[in-house]
Amino acid sequence: MKKQLFLLLFSLITIMAQARVVTGTVYDSDGEPALGASVSLKGAKTGVATDFDGKYSINVPNDNAVLTFSMVGHKTVFETVGSRTVIDVNLPANAEVLDAVVVTAMGQSQAKSKLNFGVQELKSDEVLAGQSANFVNSLQGKVAGVRVSTSGGSPNSASQIVIRAISSINNAQSNEPLFVIDGMPIRGGGSSIGDINPSDIETMSVLKGAAASALYGQEGANGVIIITTKSGKEGKVNVAVNGGWEISNTLNLPSLQKEYIGGANGFYVANSSGGWGPKMNSDDVYYDNVGNFLGTGFMQKYDISLSGGNDKYSAYASANFMDNEGVVPKDYKKRMGVFVKGEFTPSKAMKIMLSANFIDSKSRGFGNSMSTIYGWSINRDMADYRLENGLPNWGNRYDDWDILTNSQRVGATLSPYYSRYMDKSRTESSRVIINTSIQWEPIKNLTITGKFNYDKGWSSYESSTVPRFTTSGKEFIFDPVYDEEGNQIGTEFPSAIKQAYDELMGTYTFQPSRSERATAQLLGNYYWKINDNFNLNFFVGGEYSESKSYSAGLGGIHYVLDGDFYSLNNCDNEYLKYGSGDYNVYLNHAKRNKFGYFGEMRFDYRNVIQLSVTGRLDGSSTLKQMTSTYFYPSFTGGIIFSELLGIGSSNGVFNYGKIRGNWAKVGKDAPANQFSDNYKQWSTFPDKGFGVNSTISKAITLEPEMTKSWEIGADLRFFRNRTRLDVAYYNTSVDNQIVIVRVSPASGTILQTRNEGCIENKGLELTLNQDILSTKDFSWTATLNFSYNRGKVVSLPENVALIPGGQYGDIFTVAYVGESTTGLAGIDYERSAAGDVIIDENGLPKVSPVKQTYIGNREPDCLLGLGSTFTWKDLSLSFLLDGRIGGDVANITGRSLYSNGQNALLVPYRNRKVVFKGVVDNGDGTYRPNTTPVILDQTTFNNYIYNVSSNFIEDGSYLRMSYVTLAYDFSNLMKRLGSSNPIKGLKCSLTGRNLFLLTKYTGADPQVMPSASNGTGSMGIDNYSVPSLRSFNFNVNVTF
Repeated sequence: MKKQLFLLLFSLITIMAQARVVTGTVYDSDGEPALGASVSLKGAKTGVATDFDGKYSINVPNDNAVLTFSMVGHKTVFETVGSRTVIDVNLPANAEVLDAVVVTAMGQSQAKSKLNFGVQELKSDEVLAGQSANFVNSLQGKVAGVRVSTSGGSPNSASQIVIRAISSINNAQSNEPLFVIDGMPIRGGGSSIGDINPSDIETMSVLKGAAASALYGQEGANGVIIITTKSGKEGKVNVAVNGGWEISNTLNLPSLQKEYIGGANGFYVANSSGGWGPKMNSDDVYYDNVGNFLGTGFMQKYDISLSGGNDKYSAYASANFMDNEGVVPKDYKKRMGVFVKGEFTPSKAMKIMLSANFIDSKSRGFGNSMSTIYGWSINRDMADYRLENGLPNWGNRYDDWDILTNSQRVGATLSPYYSRYMDKSRTESSRVIINTSIQWEPIKNLTITGKFNYDKGWSSYESSTVPRFTTSGKEFIFDPVYDEEGNQIGTEFPSAIKQAYDELMGTYTFQPSRSERATAQLLGNYYWKINDNFNLNFFVGGEYSESKSYSAGLGGIHYVLDGDFYSLNNCDNEYLKYGSGDYNVYLNHAKRNKFGYFGEMRFDYRNVIQLSVTGRLDGSSTLKQMTSTYFYPSFTGGIIFSELLGIGSSNGVFNYGKIRGNWAKVGKDAPANQFSDNYKQWSTFPDKGFGVNSTISKAITLEPEMTKSWEIGADLRFFRNRTRLDVAYYNTSVDNQIVIVRVSPASGTILQTRNEGCIENKGLELTLNQDILSTKDFSWTATLNFSYNRGKVVSLPENVALIPGGQYGDIFTVAYVGESTTGLAGIDYERSAAGDVIIDENGLPKVSPVKQTYIGNREPDCLLGLGSTFTWKDLSLSFLLDGRIGGDVANITGRSLYSNGQNALLVPYRNRKVVFKGVVDNGDGTYRPNTTPVILDQTTFNNYIYNVSSNFIEDGSYLRMSYVTLAYDFSNLMKRLGSSNPIKGLKCSLTGRNLFLLTKYTGADPQVMPSASNGTGSMGIDNYSVPSLRSFNFNVNVTF
């Protein structure tokens, strides 16, 4: 027994001799004491965290114990204890985990963990994902809070991008973000930036919110998209060649009927189009005019790039070509570009950069011209458009030309094929963007940078139409000519239609334009490390930009000579004069300048607490009547609370947490030419001279629209940083809205531009990145983006209920007081207090006489994007789902199809008894359900359904498979072929875009607009655009 007790006591003494306390200090990658670093025994579930000085103390059981040191943004370090009692550790940075460097305002690069505002960055492969002809279109669903609208499936369709929400309701104010390339602002919005070759893009950062873009001032009021182009890398010259081929067809078409021919109320009527006539009989031939007109599109794209450099020089150069033929005949865009970028580092203190981007394009568009195609009768061949003599075949549309009046003949509908194949039009554009910068570091931590940008574009539109009729005019009914005694002595061409006839006998138009912008910046940055705990960064600068442009036009009508002499010289001199219309002569010049002085101070405490303050003083020539410039500040702050409180562990469930907040104020200058008198020629003046046009608004004084915004957000990491969540809530108000109001004629005008009104935007954004699975050969990642915004018009001038935007018949896009900034107004039914449609005693609904009732909100309830990538060895599969919930769409196209009887949804109800849903007024303040049936014939439909615009406001919710890409990387195979193989890398991919669209919307696509527009915008208006396309793209990338 004594022996056993002795052995036990000896063992305890031995264990106690080995167990001990280990202490030390942990340093981060900058050599600073690491606050909140995790120290634990390998395999243990608990551990300790370092204090403010980076120190720790932990019990270890024996010499074989292994300590694990970890901290977010740094690589994990393992140390075997051995006989040591003090262990100090330096943690190397792990940029892949957290401290990714992103490009922010004015070209500054900052660690993302130190930013206190919303920014989302896309790498080169993310920008290229989807292989869209315009890379801007592919941003939808990739970035939270970004909404992209397109004007259809044409190669020349416009694109418009809005970050979070609109900030101005004035139709002359743009709501698109500022685009910045290599630190310098450039001209244009979502359509023009799409001409940049996406293969030249290294990264793209989206700055969201006023605080993020405050340093850009009035131009950054709508957010900023910063594009950083690729640069040469030190080492051997690399050559990359890329080729892509794509075929496309329409994704969806409106529902078109296939049973009824042209006519009225179910009966045949000569020369009718549409489908309100009788059913086709056995002798009729059905023509799929829409399907035949919309063919198969084909796009081919090629680019080549070279890059390389050494310790002093580096260069990157590329050339690209794209030929995109649309589904509409003769709808195309050809683009060629060359990009060159060089960097020279003559010493450690100086760096020089120069880049030039040349873009040249030729195109012919189609516009929103699908109305005629959709309305063409199904028993007439629209493709039979031309006679042997080259004139239009009017018989393919009109079955009895002789009964038409002269006015009907000059207004006859032409087959769209004729204008596409016989007429000519082309837009030629060229653009050059030059950037240069010189960075100098005269002393340590102080850099002075000078930048200059020149962005110039030329464009010319030239078109000609061929004569529609013979020079003799035999297609018309001539007027009789009488002598003095009243006897007819002959005939002459009808004078009442002479000008209309002349305009159909050939036209020529030429419209050149040019715009340019020059911007200069001088920037200074100083980093001051006060001590081991505190550092400050000072940034100051000044900027001046000047924009100039001109546009001109001339044209003529009625060719004098027969033959292919389609030029201005062949037009009738009678119409080559000043006037109005498409053929007037005009020349407009514009010039605008802006300047600003700005500064920022950033404070950092141990990489845990970050604070910043900015200020900018701006001036603009559009506000030259102001007595002074205007100033606005911003403040941001952020705390990495997981390190401050020591609650994060790189091996635990919760790894990292940061909260951030900001407040900012940003101004936005006025549209151009608001203070000038507008003149017109007055026929009532004795001398027919010019006088002030009182119907065009003029400003007396104006101030900038002023945005005030605050935002709070959080960046959270879980499960060894596999789950990364970024969430932000913002509240923004924009006062001093520049609007047009009616004033007393005594002021010299009836309309005046002034500052009155306020709008508000509130929203939430969420981005979730998840590393689902990662093994040696397989990985699976996913990204979810979610956002919503609620825009509201808080106030407008007294007695003003709405600010209208575009007009589409009796439907208006509007900013409506108390309602949405992107609303819809039009005609509705009379309704009871409960919202039910009021029906009369005959069973017909009562149409409200109010013309601009609020009938819809185009703003979505939320936007969604889900992307995922699967990688197995060299094979990868990626996809992007894009969707939205809510957001009304005005189906102008569908309304027209109902009106002309072509909508298939009408077929089950036409000429049948229906009961309108609603209530009948009992006359005593009560209502009863309507039970009276009516016949839904053409007259009833047009009077009580078509004439009520609210019937054509539809829910625009959708879920779209934006793209799926299957790719295989043959680079490893190329390496195994040996050094004699010149090919270093080979990757092939197959991408399908718009593979499916799930929606209850009855039109072609709810994500549509007729054109890019300012103010309340035109997104959510379906107005005869070319339908969206489904496409398949094969791409090959080879590197040498």
